[in-house]
Amino acid sequence: MQNPFLNRVSDPDKSDYLTSACSVNRIRLQKLPIYGIDDEIEGLTVKEFFSTKLVIDEIKKNADLLKIDLGSVPEKKLPRVLGKKLDDEDESAAAEALRITEKFGNRLGLLFLALKEGAPENRAAREDWTDKHWEYWSQISDIILVGGLASGKIGEILRERVNYIFSLVNVQPYNIILYDNASDVGMLGCATQISSSDGVNIVMDFGQTSIKRSFVVKSAGEITEIRNLEPYQSKYMDWETPDECEKLCQAKKLHKYLIKAIEDTYNTAKKITQTEPNSEIVISIASYTVDGALNADRSGYAKLCSLGANYAECLWWDLSGRLRKDVIVKLIHDGTAMALNFSDRKNTVCLSLGSYFGVGFPETKLVWPFKNEHK
Repeated sequence: MQNPFLNRVSDPDKSDYLTSACSVNRIRLQKLPIYGIDDEIEGLTVKEFFSTKLVIDEIKKNADLLKIDLGSVPEKKLPRVLGKKLDDEDESAAAEALRITEKFGNRLGLLFLALKEGAPENRAAREDWTDKHWEYWSQISDIILVGGLASGKIGEILRERVNYIFSLVNVQPYNIILYDNASDVGMLGCATQISSSDGVNIVMDFGQTSIKRSFVVKSAGEITEIRNLEPYQSKYMDWETPDECEKLCQAKKLHKYLIKAIEDTYNTAKKITQTEPNSEIVISIASYTVDGALNADRSGYAKLCSLGANYAECLWWDLSGRLRKDVIVKLIHDGTAMALNFSDRKNTVCLSLGSYFGVGFPETKLVWPFKNEHK
């Protein structure tokens, strides 16, 4: 069936794009598909019972049982530590790590089962979805899990718990696919959009918690190297700034920070490779994007709309001046960037377990101009 979450365009020179209705985070489990597993999440939205922050909070709350010294571990690295604790020689610490991982695996299973079954109570609680949206989720066959929480043994346990939840009601589960480089999928997807056959290209990932930076080297059309650089911490990510003057002020600070991150990546790549990078700069961003324009209502990057109707043009203008060359900026919704790695798959959704759930569909068609048309 046609994907109701995608805005399909008939013009072959224009890209498809995701509508904001694709968000999984706003689903409310008004009625649980099974009781006795985790009844306390009934009535909550997904973002209220499953996120990286909630996993981190659970780890911090049980740090003593996990034998983790919170003072010696940066908060953002705690999920990775949890994964290592699953194989800890201390049996009690390993058992606690398993309990936490299974807790969120159960929640993931309840969410997926609710999506599969589409109970009337849950349909009524999602006002921006029609029956077509629920039917689309019911007929999906594969879910590709990517992002930090889907990596390694944590990802394997999450999949096991999802399958267990479905087995309790004898429902055919989604085929959960894990990806080896789960945390780098977005960058790899961006790399597929580089049109240059040779040279060094800048690829960025503007996330809610970090800004990933890398450069990609191509030769005769093939990628020969992807070098990840030290990420920047995301700043100015406040979602709700009601005062318009303050919003504009924060937008200018964020824009300046992003320009600095890109320029630093460009100069670092140039220094390492002793080669001037190409003009293409491909950026995955945690915002729904339409031909370079961002969504003005969602994510910490929404405030950038205060700077102009098309943020790709804002980046092009300032970067061309700072780098002293006419650049081409390609902005891609982060979920779509991840799904680009799986463009040959049908009836598939790509879900990122990052700060919150990110969604992408491999069938999304992206089309870029052959030359810079921002002028």
